Amino acid sequence: MDVIRITMNGYGCEINRGIVPEGKEKNIEDSLDNVWFKDLFKRLEEKTEIKKVVQEIGLINGDIEIEVNGELVLEMSIKSFEAITDTDTKVVKYPKTKDFVITSIQHQEGVFSDTIFVLNDDFDINKLKLIKKDIKDKVDNTIIPSLYCELYYEDEKIPMIGNLTDLRMSRLYLENTKKDEQKKNRKF
Repeated sequence: MDVIRITMNGYGCEINRGIVPEGKEKNIEDSLDNVWFKDLFKRLEEKTEIKKVVQEIGLINGDIEIEVNGELVLEMSIKSFEAITDTDTKVVKYPKTKDFVITSIQHQEGVFSDTIFVLNDDFDINKLKLIKKDIKDKVDNTIIPSLYCELYYEDEKIPMIGNLTDLRMSRLYLENTKKDEQKKNRKF
């Protein structure tokens, strides 16, 4: 039986994206000027109805440490760890909707995850799998590449808990694809 502790720290971000029904966007337009709150998306959800589509948090650049039974067995950059472990890349696409899409991107620095779990067997680093995600915008550009946000052990997701980060930068986008298309097709 092994006790495993995995810590991921550095610079990364939290991305939340949701759909706001047309007409309800007015409830949050005043929030577009004041985005300097950690957990901004939760505050917005209190103001209006938002159907959450995406919620991701993870490292862009930083380190991973793995302890087994209190002994440090691995300490390296997340990019180096990617090179030695099984890694998959997933794409998070922009939702197709006629309603408004709200996206908050909050860049943070600190400890993104400090997770402890127990295995009945001996720990095998080769059974770890890292998932990184590329976040797309409405025109299919990658707005956040390589967000290291999921870690699996033997196909079981390891929860990312123990977030102790400080907010460094915050952006909020409220977009309506239907209105953008109308502007594009307007004749002058």
